[in-house]
Amino acid sequence: MGIQDQIKENLLKEIYTDIDKMYDFMDQHFILSGEHEKVVIKQLNKLKDQFYLIAKESSLS
Repeated sequence: MGIQDQIKENLLKEIYTDIDKMYDFMDQHFILSGEHEKVVIKQLNKLKDQFYLIAKESSLS
């Protein structure tokens, strides 16, 4: 694994941690119905997927 790949992996870990914190924030501050909780989780997972694709297909600046 090259240096760029390691940097990207570390950046993704940081981004994923921040996204998980977003979920925790929502869970702590809002009473979500089961349906809304599923929507939040689905959308945050989509966001993770998008960041993953960006990291894989783009070069670092």
